Amino acid sequence: MQAGGAGAPPVARPAVPAVQPAQTQAQAGRALLDRALKANGGDSLRGLRTMQQRSEMTFVDAQGQPVLVLGSVASVDYANGWMRATTRQGEQVVNEQFLTPEGAFASTPQSGTVPLPRQEAKSLTDSFFYGAPGLRQGNQGRESVKNLGEQTWLKVEGREIKGTVLEVVTKGVKATYLLNSQGLIVAERYPIEGLGEVISVYGNFQAIGGMQVPGMTLGFAPNGTLLYVIKDLETRINVTLPADTLKVPE
Repeated sequence: MQAGGAGAPPVARPAVPAVQPAQTQAQAGRALLDRALKANGGDSLRGLRTMQQRSEMTFVDAQGQPVLVLGSVASVDYANGWMRATTRQGEQVVNEQFLTPEGAFASTPQSGTVPLPRQEAKSLTDSFFYGAPGLRQGNQGRESVKNLGEQTWLKVEGREIKGTVLEVVTKGVKATYLLNSQGLIVAERYPIEGLGEVISVYGNFQAIGGMQVPGMTLGFAPNGTLLYVIKDLETRINVTLPADTLKVPE
């Protein structure tokens, strides 16, 4: 009779270490992050150096009617962690924000140029860790990555906004993504200065420079109230930013 068969003395087997839930969650998170990187741009996303986006942001009231339309141009240098964001109402510049080697600044026609308060400056630096570019950041020096499983975040006009949740923490900044079955980012949770936590729902994707860029973003409060709509008017990837892009007005 073979060892271990019926009637044989018990055979000692090596102990198998129990897999801790947190360990399993982290392993699943790394696999999900890799899938998201591939779906949202792959090597193009990993090689992202600069981005320039021109967009239109429409704020709406409780009935969903437009109350304010702003134009925006954002120039971002991901390689160095610098940026400039210009907001206009019509042809009039409302404000500009800068993140430069010298610090973070705001400039308005009324008040001139002043250093940004610490929390607003942090909001600018944190923005590098959100969106598809944040996946790239989250794959370099991340502190934690978790697959939080299937969740439904919102119901919009009868359609459930649901998918698999990926949470990435990098340099103390938590990014929370909702991914579809292919790994594409369809929604995201993050704080916005003055608005609190917002759920951004992405759609009308277009391939630009090898990356998947949403042509439309709907911003919702956690209770499902629509706050704003952003239309992407033009996105340029890995362009050479003009030398005066980061020139802060006196």
